[in-house]
Amino acid sequence: MTARRAELRAAVALGLVLAGAGCGPLVRKEKPPAIPTEPPPPLPVEKASEEVVVAAWAEPPRLPPGGGQSQILMRLQKRGGAPFEGVKVRLSVAGGQLFSGGRVLLSDAAGRTRDRLTARHTAFITLNAGGKVYRFKVPVGGDEAPAR
Repeated sequence: MTARRAELRAAVALGLVLAGAGCGPLVRKEKPPAIPTEPPPPLPVEKASEEVVVAAWAEPPRLPPGGGQSQILMRLQKRGGAPFEGVKVRLSVAGGQLFSGGRVLLSDAAGRTRDRLTARHTAFITLNAGGKVYRFKVPVGGDEAPAR
């Protein structure tokens, strides 16, 4: 092997070692996404035939340190307390992911629907149920109480 070839091999090997350690000029480390501090805007949805009374909550209401999954439960009623079937609902989240991915959900005969949240940090949820917007957060770890 010639001296020039040995020199090139050493340079390539050093470049590979540095790139593997994240020090190479071609390696770009992406910044982690910023932790959200406020809820996202509501997604558009078809307006319901009459006013919707919304109750929404997470079970469990708080995720352990490091995050996890929580069911997002929604109860939709007409004025007077009757279940409101067929209401179109869309959820958006800052600080996590929803199983629905923002697709339209429909309330069942009992006026209920659900989604699943996966989050590592406190998540802010905005839901639009037939034109009625509702926001709440699901905290992760700490002593922070869930806000409505």
